[in-house]
Amino acid sequence: MLKEKYTVNNPSGLHLRPATIFSQEVSKLSSDIVIHYKDKSVNPKSVLMLMAAGISKGAEIEIEVKGDNEEADLQKIIELLDSGLGE
Repeated sequence: MLKEKYTVNNPSGLHLRPATIFSQEVSKLSSDIVIHYKDKSVNPKSVLMLMAAGISKGAEIEIEVKGDNEEADLQKIIELLDSGLGE
């Protein structure tokens, strides 16, 4: 299992549009993924759970990845977040 902290840079955080893109892309990954934010732990493969977390710009999240491809999957997640997710 790998864990990494990340600060969300999107101007509006993970609202509907970027959350949808993020959820669709991480759903393609084989690892089990959990995003920890404040007192919530959510599965980012569910756009509704991701949105319910209320992750805003500047929020520090912890990404937890577990699986056979966890290193590559964690790298992909970081690349997705760094891309701005369409913003």
